[in-house]
Amino acid sequence: MTGVHTQNRWLFILLLFFLCIAATCYAATPEQRLEQIKLDSKSRPREVNIAIDAWLAELPAPSLAIREHLVTTKAFNLMVLSDYDSAQQLLDSWLQEVQATEPAKTTRAIEISGYIAMRRGDHSKATTLLQQAVALATRFNQPERQITTRIYSAMHAMQMGQNQTALELFAAAEKLNQQYQFGYLKVNIQNNLSYLYIQLGDYQKALTLLTAALTDPTYLPADLIYVRMNLARCYVELKRYSEAEPHARLALQGYQQREDPFYQSVVYLLLTEIAFHQHRLLDAGNALQPALMLAEKHQLNQQLSDGYLLKSQILQQQAKPEAALTALQQHLTHYKKYHNAEAQQQLLQLRNQIDTLRQQQQIAELEQKLELNSLEEKHQKRAIWISVTAAIAVVLLLLFLIRQQQKKRQQAEHYSNELALSYQQLQQTQRHLIASEKMAAIAGMVAGLAHELNTPLGILTTAVSLLQEKTAEFNQKLQSGLTRLDLQLYLTTADDVHQLSAHNVERCARLVQNFKQLAVQRSDEITTFHLRQLIADILPLLDSRFHEQKVVVRYEQTDLWLHADIQHFQLLLLELLTNSVLHAFFGRTQGEIELSTRFTKDHWELHYRDDGVGFTSAAPDKVFEPFYTTSRHSGHAGLGLNLVYNLVTVALEGEIEAVQVSTGFALCCRLPRQLLAQSSTSAH
Repeated sequence: MTGVHTQNRWLFILLLFFLCIAATCYAATPEQRLEQIKLDSKSRPREVNIAIDAWLAELPAPSLAIREHLVTTKAFNLMVLSDYDSAQQLLDSWLQEVQATEPAKTTRAIEISGYIAMRRGDHSKATTLLQQAVALATRFNQPERQITTRIYSAMHAMQMGQNQTALELFAAAEKLNQQYQFGYLKVNIQNNLSYLYIQLGDYQKALTLLTAALTDPTYLPADLIYVRMNLARCYVELKRYSEAEPHARLALQGYQQREDPFYQSVVYLLLTEIAFHQHRLLDAGNALQPALMLAEKHQLNQQLSDGYLLKSQILQQQAKPEAALTALQQHLTHYKKYHNAEAQQQLLQLRNQIDTLRQQQQIAELEQKLELNSLEEKHQKRAIWISVTAAIAVVLLLLFLIRQQQKKRQQAEHYSNELALSYQQLQQTQRHLIASEKMAAIAGMVAGLAHELNTPLGILTTAVSLLQEKTAEFNQKLQSGLTRLDLQLYLTTADDVHQLSAHNVERCARLVQNFKQLAVQRSDEITTFHLRQLIADILPLLDSRFHEQKVVVRYEQTDLWLHADIQHFQLLLLELLTNSVLHAFFGRTQGEIELSTRFTKDHWELHYRDDGVGFTSAAPDKVFEPFYTTSRHSGHAGLGLNLVYNLVTVALEGEIEAVQVSTGFALCCRLPRQLLAQSSTSAH
């Protein structure tokens, strides 16, 4: 019963409203009736359209001027109700009727068509239509349309993200309106400017305009709906959600009464955002549902895009990742529909429209000045002369800058050639240094061998001298009378000398054999060799230095067969071991060196570490720089580890890095798997 009473009450109110309109229409002049219709359209567009249909059906038919206002007002109301197809059909029918005979009466219809295209997200069409409307308003000197076309063009620029352009267009509209004083257009401009200030982030300026509008008597109740929606928008941007919500609800109430789906969905999204930021997810979902329903029903892609983005955020907070992802995909779908691939062309067209507006405005102002007096003409010529002079100055400046740029480019090419030459010289010097270091390493190896041979050869010399002396004594005693004891002593001495000589001869042979192996392998030929055996062959050449400092070398974890140039690995190991002896263990009585290998997916690594004094540089890889040394006072040039770096990176085509460790020095050589012999490759 309550529903029936409510329905009857609304029918009674609607009937009373139509009676009032009818009484007003029949009692007032056509102009007064038209003004009342425009006024009522702001709050009751659907009912007003019924009254318009009734008027259009009257006999005699209204004049063409009255029909233009009625048709365009009805089309605008249909757009407010989001019935875009019906609105466009009505406008197309009107344009077909008057375009050929009364082109001046097409301006309003074309600009509303542009507004409809803008709401639908067809920015290219909107740009074309609004530009056409601007041209018609200027051509037929229609002040009201000159202002409204600039307002719609500014709103379109805002949607395209061209906020500065929108600001210029609103300023142009405001300047024209100050001349012609259309009260409702002043309100329209102020309302849209407040939203633009919000877009620009100038919230204080927006709040100043909006709060002043609440008490401004020129603002009708229908105008205040938009004011409250913008206040809600501004407070949301300022994160003052509790202040935003009352304004949003009042705006929603107004748009529901007006039956405006477009702005209802916008306000519902505002309420959703407010509830979401206040962590009221249930309220956010309840507000989002009607927003999406309205947007889906009326194909409002912008609201659908924003709504599904909010839905994705809400679902994420509710720990529903799959549903959130689906909502996000829907957001992207509608975003692409609204922001289509013609964006660059649209921006270009919008800039052309702005340029056209500026040119048309300048031409109009120039014509007015020419009509006033000839002095303004002289002033304009002077301004043109100044502009030409400035243009010439700009051209000369550009030529000067181009010349300077050419000089800089030539200088850059010259410096580049010098740098390339210096780099070639540096590479040549580096090759010489590497060759010198190689010779020094070989000389050190030979010196080590000589030092190692010196001891056993000295022992052999002493043993031979002793045996000669004992043999001479034995011969004397043999002539004078040899006793059994003399024979036994001689044989014992001879046996000792024999054993000592044999041991030292064997030691010399072993050293020579090791050196011979190294000497034979010093070539550029690729050979297969065992890494651990190579280390074992090299260590005796440095045995004297290791023995003096009691250095222990651990290399058990180097059981690896390589197929490479053995000379490179000999030199690499000699430099690393010599570097530790000269620098790491200088002034110490003992130390330890460890070599090991490790395999990765694409490389194999040779790890080297000693427990010496280490280095103090904050950048470990600085040790590889040429001439970097911590023992320059001892006559070291600092080229050893630079040679190691070049061997690894150039000769072996690998990578090397110094590793920061708590004590001592460590490095890692990362080498290609191509250096591994087949047996090692298959094993790993």
